[in-house]
Amino acid sequence: MRSKRTAAGEVFDNPILIGTITILVVIVAVYLSYIAENGLPFVPTYNVNVDVANASELVKNADVRVGGARVGQVLTITPEPATAAYPHPFARLGLALQRSLDPLPPDTRYQVRLASVLGGKYVELFPGQIKTGGLPDGGTFTLSTNPRLNHNVPFVDLDTAFATFGPKTQAGLRRTTEDLGDTLAGRGSQFNDAIYSTRALIGPLENLLRLFASPRTHLSQFISGLAGTTGALAPVAATFNSLLADGATTFAALQNSSFGAAIDQTPPTEAVATPVLTNALPVLTNAATLVQNLKPAAGLLPLAAQRLDTIINAGVPVFQRVPELAHKLQTALVAIEALAKDPASTQTFKVLGSSDLATFGASAFVGLGAILRTAATAQFACNSTALWLRNFASSLSEGDSTASWLRFAPILDPSQLFQSSSIAPDLHINYYPQENSNNCQAGNEVYSGAQKIGNPGHTSTVVDNTSPPPGVLARGEKAGLVP
Repeated sequence: MRSKRTAAGEVFDNPILIGTITILVVIVAVYLSYIAENGLPFVPTYNVNVDVANASELVKNADVRVGGARVGQVLTITPEPATAAYPHPFARLGLALQRSLDPLPPDTRYQVRLASVLGGKYVELFPGQIKTGGLPDGGTFTLSTNPRLNHNVPFVDLDTAFATFGPKTQAGLRRTTEDLGDTLAGRGSQFNDAIYSTRALIGPLENLLRLFASPRTHLSQFISGLAGTTGALAPVAATFNSLLADGATTFAALQNSSFGAAIDQTPPTEAVATPVLTNALPVLTNAATLVQNLKPAAGLLPLAAQRLDTIINAGVPVFQRVPELAHKLQTALVAIEALAKDPASTQTFKVLGSSDLATFGASAFVGLGAILRTAATAQFACNSTALWLRNFASSLSEGDSTASWLRFAPILDPSQLFQSSSIAPDLHINYYPQENSNNCQAGNEVYSGAQKIGNPGHTSTVVDNTSPPPGVLARGEKAGLVP
C-alpha cells in the first residue's frame, strides 16, 4: 500500500489540478480588487445617508473622516429635488462607515471640506454628545433652513471664495497682472540703478535710524494714543471738518500785524492760564468719562466714511494745484534751513531726539536695507527679479471666465516620488543656488544623470535678457512712467 505522503505528492503533481487552483485564486483576487473600492466583502459596515447643499468636486469613494482619521468612504452621490424643509436642490451621499460608529448621535454634524489646494474633497463628521435616539443603519441626516435642525455645516473653500468675483472683476485682475508684467519687463538696468541708489542712501542713514530705533521713543504708546485719538474723532468727523474750515479763516486773520502783539501777551496769559487749567482738571476727568460713553456712537462710522469719500473726491482739484504750492513752499524751506542752523534750534532737537519718535519706522528701514543688500548681488549679476516677474506673469497669462490658470509641467521620477530608505541615484537638488558675478546657478545647472546634492560647482553666468513686449515703452511714456 502506498503511503499517504506518496498519494498527496501525486495529487500536487497533477498539472490540471494545479492549473485549476491557480485560475480560481486569480479569479478571486481579481474579484476582490474590483469590489475593494466599495469595501471588502464579508466586512460589515454601518451605512447611513447625509444630505449636503453642494457636492461639487466630491467623488465616489472619497474619504469620510472623524478628527482627521479615515472611518469610511462615500459610496453613492445622488441628486435630490427641493423639499419642504429645504427649498433648494441638494445631493444625498451614501456613506459606508466603521461599525464602531453605530449609532451616530442625533446631534451629529458633517461638513464637505477641501482635501488640498489642488482639488478633491472629503466628508468630515462631527459626532454629537446625545447618547439616545442615534441614527439607525440606513438612516438619513437631512438639510433644513432651521439652523438647529440642519446637520450640514457650511464650508467656504477657495473655489467659493474666488467665485465671489464676477467675470468683469476676474478679467480686470488678469489685465492688471498682465500690465504689471509688461511694466516691469525689460527694466533690469533700472532696477539695478534703483537698488544701487537705495543702498548708497541707506549707509548715511544708519546713525539716524539707530537713533529712531531706540526703545526710549515709546513708539508703541504713541501709536496706541494715536489710535485712541482717531477713534474719538471719528464720530465727530463733520464737526472736525467745520473746525478745519474755520481754522483757515483764523490763520488768514493771523497774517496781520496784530499777531506780534498777541505773542507779546503770551507770558502774562500763560501765568493766568496755569491756575485755570489746574482748576479745570475735574472737568477734563469728566470729559474723559464722556468720551468713553460716546463709544457706542461708532455706529455712525459708515456715514462718516461716506463723507470722507466725498471729501477725498472734492480734494482732487486741490491736488492739481500742488505744483503751484510747491513753488511757494520754497520760501518756507529756506526759513527751515535757517532754523536748522540756529544754535537754539539745535539744542531743542537734541532734547527731542532723546525721546525717540520712530522706533517702528526706523526698524522697518533697517530691515529693508538688509533685504536690498542681500538681493542686490543676485539682481546685478543674474537679473533674478525681472526673470522671476516675467515667469510669474507668464504662468498666469491664460484662463477663462471663471479664473486664471496656473500653467506648469510636472516631471515625476518614481525613484524620487515614493518613500525610500536611500536617496535616488539621479537626484539633483541645490537648496541655495549661488547668484553672483561668478555663478548664476538657478536655471543653469547641467543635468549629469548622477546624484548631485548641494552646490553643483561653477555654472554659466549667462541669463535671459528681459525686454518689454512691443508697445510697452510707448504706453509707459504716455503714462509718465518712462522718462
